[in-house]
Amino acid sequence: MNPISANPVYDVCLSYQKTAAMNAAIKLDIFTTIGEQRLSADQIAKAVDGSLRGVRILCDFLCVIGLLDKDTGIYKLSDDAKRFLDRSSPYCLSDIIDFFAAPETVSLVMSDPSSYVKTGGASGLANLSSDNPVWVKYAQAMVPFASVEAKRTAAYLSKRAMHPLNVLDVAAGHGLFGIEVAKLRGDASVTAIDWANVLEVAKKNADSACLGNRYKTISGDAFELDWGNNYDLILLPNILHHFDPDGCVHLLVKARQSLCAKGSVFVIDMMPNPDRVSPPEQAAFAFLMLATTPKGDAYTCAEYETMAKAAGLTLIDSMRLLPTPQTLLEFRIENME
Repeated sequence: MNPISANPVYDVCLSYQKTAAMNAAIKLDIFTTIGEQRLSADQIAKAVDGSLRGVRILCDFLCVIGLLDKDTGIYKLSDDAKRFLDRSSPYCLSDIIDFFAAPETVSLVMSDPSSYVKTGGASGLANLSSDNPVWVKYAQAMVPFASVEAKRTAAYLSKRAMHPLNVLDVAAGHGLFGIEVAKLRGDASVTAIDWANVLEVAKKNADSACLGNRYKTISGDAFELDWGNNYDLILLPNILHHFDPDGCVHLLVKARQSLCAKGSVFVIDMMPNPDRVSPPEQAAFAFLMLATTPKGDAYTCAEYETMAKAAGLTLIDSMRLLPTPQTLLEFRIENME
């Protein structure tokens, strides 16, 4: 988004206004209301049942931050808004704000930033507790974003001519990674692990994909549960970043123990470059982990390789899941081809 001011201090101090404005516009459906049209503030206000003053000020602010354009009192969508915020676009990401700007997340990040910097992480379980409603929000809100990652993961399997029949999806959330793998062939089955309330979302998505009894669930803590064994593929999508290296190694050991002899483990995550300040999106993710988890981090590819090696796994291949910021690493049991 465009900065509000050329002064970076001023702009950063007021960045919360950008989030608030976009959230309001999404909830009022302003981007979709405008769509391909060019509308006045009065027309938009009537369409969304809002006050003229409120809608005019909001739309002007959206112009300031680059989401709308204005000419002689008439508003239209910017190119970014057309692509990512109009619900008629196949690339619309509007719903992800329900997770990224959820009160549960914002309160952890904003309440006392100096405390988690000083102590090296959020206090208590932060957002890792089983009863935290943010994870149901995550499973529901991240579908537009995760569907691209999941399809790219399935494309990686196809590229390598892999046809796993017995798949485990750990911290499945929305379930899309396992679901896309199962859609590659009709005899593949998926077992999903997550909290019980989150798995309800995954099961609905699996039903929509017509997987039927090919989709099974195990509810509970991935650290404590018996995962079963003889899996051809174990998916670890966006879970390891919540924990310190010891926690990551623990889960990777469980993955190795649950694999069949020639099975693969996929780690899918935000991975910054070794300098930890690039690319921007992946590098910035570490701060979110500092604020919302006791010991989580954004790990580099090399760090994941080291942790996997400690668990008895060796790196086979990797792929950026473009156009998303995610990277997929494939591991197998050491000394196995």
